[in-house]
Amino acid sequence: MVMNIYIKTMTEDDDREVVANACMSIADIIKDYSYMALEPYMSWLVDATLTLLREESACQQLENGSDIDDEDDTEHDEILMDAVSDLLPAFAKSMGYHFAPIFAKLFEPLMKFAKASRPPQDRTMVVACLAEVAQDMGAPIASYIDRLMPLVLKELASPSATNRRNAAFCAGELAKNGGETTLKYYNDILRGLYPLFGESEPDDAVRDNAAGAVARMIMVHPQSIPLNQVLPVFLRVLPLKEDHEESMAVYNCVSMLVLSSNPQILSHVPELVNIFAQVLVSPAETPEVKAQVGGAFSHLLSVYGQEMQPLLSNLPPAHANALAAFAPNS
Repeated sequence: MVMNIYIKTMTEDDDREVVANACMSIADIIKDYSYMALEPYMSWLVDATLTLLREESACQQLENGSDIDDEDDTEHDEILMDAVSDLLPAFAKSMGYHFAPIFAKLFEPLMKFAKASRPPQDRTMVVACLAEVAQDMGAPIASYIDRLMPLVLKELASPSATNRRNAAFCAGELAKNGGETTLKYYNDILRGLYPLFGESEPDDAVRDNAAGAVARMIMVHPQSIPLNQVLPVFLRVLPLKEDHEESMAVYNCVSMLVLSSNPQILSHVPELVNIFAQVLVSPAETPEVKAQVGGAFSHLLSVYGQEMQPLLSNLPPAHANALAAFAPNS
């Protein structure tokens, strides 16, 4: 019953704040319940979402004025559109790849907000939405790569830190889920991400998301990444400073390279020991991430044995003790 009221509110209420709250409530319901609970309302819900993306709902008419029909009219409420754009990732999370046919309907109306004539906050709203959809919808995103990649590459160079951060996250998710289609963009993505690793990037969260993107690229197509050039730049920004949602992707990648005894990563053992120690003592990292890093450290010990001793004795005691917990019992 409550879903009926919320969906009706989306298109018929003339107060934008009320509509935004209805969208947020629906997104929460979708996250809390399975797709089965949602299914009876789905076609009605998709139609309401389309109406809002096309800026044709009751609350959007008042603002636009009934006689103004400028498709690029940028006068819309940011809070409202953020709430609407949060519905798409919620659908994707609940439906997985089954979201593909619905996403196909919503794609063009969403992309209208990514036009160059739109304000930067509209474009980054779209990029963030696409990143989360790609993450949960998976492989079907491949058919959109050629449309999306030019937007994402352009956004990597945005003057706004939020835009750069979302673009880096999106580039990684597109690379991870876009299959072979993304390979031709790998060099462009790496070129776009490179400045985000440097001193000129003032924002730690942007840098963390750039690291996450590179990690995802390495995980899906390690042979398409010039590791000898990329790893020194990548390792230099670790451990992550601010966006620990990227930890699993980043340290999973580092651990995979270590456990497969990749010769490129094994030339960085001193840096790895230092990074692993900092991750293990960090209160911001999860036990899962620490176990991953501990396993990689344990592998280094089994490969290098006593040669590791000088590296460990140079560490602060707390760091050395954190690593010692993962040493195989001698």
